[in-house]
Amino acid sequence: MSHKDWSDLYQAEGNDAIGRSFNGNYRPPEKLDGTSGTDGTTSDDQAPYGSACHQEDGTSGTPERPCFSVHEDPFQCDGRVLSEGVWFHGVKKGQPFEQLVCSPLYVEAITSREGSDFGRLLRFRNSLGQWREWSMPMSLMAGSGEILRAELLNLGLEISTGSHRLLNQYLQDNKPEREVMAATSIGWHSPDLFVMPHRNIGSGDVMFQSETANADDYCQAGSYKQWKAEVGNCCMGNPILMLSICAALAGPLLNPLQRHGGGFHLKGDSSTGKTTGLMAAASVWSKPERFVRTWCATANGLEGVASRRNDTLLALDEIGEALPREIGNIVYSLANGVGKARATKAGMARATRQWRVMVLSSGETGLNSQMQASGGQARAGQEIRLLAISAHHAFGAWDDLHGRENGKSFSNAIQKSASNHYGHAGPRFVEQLIDSGRIEQLPKMLADLAEQFKARSGQEERAAERFAIAALAGELAISFGILDIPKGKPTRDMMQLFERWRQERGKGQSEDTRIIELLSDFLTRHGDSMFSELTDHSAHVRDRAGWWKQSSQEKIWLFTSEGLKRAVPGYEITRITQAIEQAGWLADRGGRERAKRVKVNNRPLWLYHIREPG
Repeated sequence: MSHKDWSDLYQAEGNDAIGRSFNGNYRPPEKLDGTSGTDGTTSDDQAPYGSACHQEDGTSGTPERPCFSVHEDPFQCDGRVLSEGVWFHGVKKGQPFEQLVCSPLYVEAITSREGSDFGRLLRFRNSLGQWREWSMPMSLMAGSGEILRAELLNLGLEISTGSHRLLNQYLQDNKPEREVMAATSIGWHSPDLFVMPHRNIGSGDVMFQSETANADDYCQAGSYKQWKAEVGNCCMGNPILMLSICAALAGPLLNPLQRHGGGFHLKGDSSTGKTTGLMAAASVWSKPERFVRTWCATANGLEGVASRRNDTLLALDEIGEALPREIGNIVYSLANGVGKARATKAGMARATRQWRVMVLSSGETGLNSQMQASGGQARAGQEIRLLAISAHHAFGAWDDLHGRENGKSFSNAIQKSASNHYGHAGPRFVEQLIDSGRIEQLPKMLADLAEQFKARSGQEERAAERFAIAALAGELAISFGILDIPKGKPTRDMMQLFERWRQERGKGQSEDTRIIELLSDFLTRHGDSMFSELTDHSAHVRDRAGWWKQSSQEKIWLFTSEGLKRAVPGYEITRITQAIEQAGWLADRGGRERAKRVKVNNRPLWLYHIREPG
């Protein structure tokens, strides 16, 4: 026979060729009389009960009916040769019959996680003859199982027309002895095991389980050595590229360090190299064009993406495409790692999505500018969770072109290499981290690095620690041989970017600066229209915010409580006056929330005495 096996012959020439090979003692399975497309069942389409009895391929004989059998090649049954696949052997009206269910499909194990999230580990052959595995959630079998069949068809399983009930029965009744832990999210599941969609790094019998088998954002191509030479080592002399690569490698450190997520936002003019930084970072884990997403998404959509990037990197391009009214809450959600609480149809709380991810963002403007488009203001907590880093350097975002003629050609070279060689550095980093036995030492290593960043406030300490985590990832990558650059260089670059971030942000707490700016702007715009002199009782002021008085040396603004809240919207009065006092603008106080009692037209009022902005 010129073909390798019965399957090749059947695929190439059909049943007739197989019949000739058996000297005519073969006939294809006949369609039984009765209701069409009901698997040879009764008219109410109820499949007869059976059990999965896996026969060896190529064996012949009479099976114990009713039952299922799985064959990877054509086989003999009651003197006939049937094609490969899952077959149901039943009896109807006293007559035996065979019904093809689908192409070869095995149920390898029962999957579960802590008494829930049950599933089945399936192994099957697709239309191209390739074997695939999928940990299938049993919840997809609810109802008629249409969602399950759609996913299996999408993966290349060939399902016989009208056999959907038998397929459901085959999967439901098949209970193998092997039990496997189901991982419903990627990332760390123990200090020795990091789970990815189609591979495990470390030790442990765990399978990634997802409703969508093709939801694999992690892929690999090209050469690791080429990536290291053409992308990774170009970090030398380029702090922005160093930050991008280190941020991508820092994701797996968050869980061992017990730190929430957060990230960095690269801001600057168009075509400076910001997107190139994102592509270089994405190439650590996958194909950049597939891994980098945009801010043009709903909060629910970004939650789904973040959960699939757990313990790795979330790269988001073009913050200008984000919805201004939602972006503030999205930043909180991405950094805190918890999605919105939602209810089921019955009113019960659904399980919320959770993740821990390092974010790398880019855009021509920062978070505050984007929120101002809808009349909002970025809070300090939001800005600390997504640190804005200027991408203005000597050649766009770059300082060292590594022999290229300009910034554009350097960016193009990085993008080309990142698109051809990707998906190697991230998994290798995790492998080396597990093998090194240094996971328990990470907190101390971080503490030692963080001491080198001189922070002046609590908010700066949080920012400094994020830079230190990125530096730690870079230093570990050097020790693992992933980056061929001198030790200490990632730390020096992160300290340089931290200092630049602090200078651009200004002294003190970000919220204090914002409060003072809002108050100063309010007085500039409304000082003449919403205030009058304290002794001028005849003045008629619409929408009054307070009064003013002239002391011997300066002008003092006397704000009402309502007027001060109007001047600085979004903040409590105690927080506003605290910032004013720390800035040295509080001219006088009487003990009550830093206000002082004043008689205005014979009425006692508690007013806040604020100096003229200098």
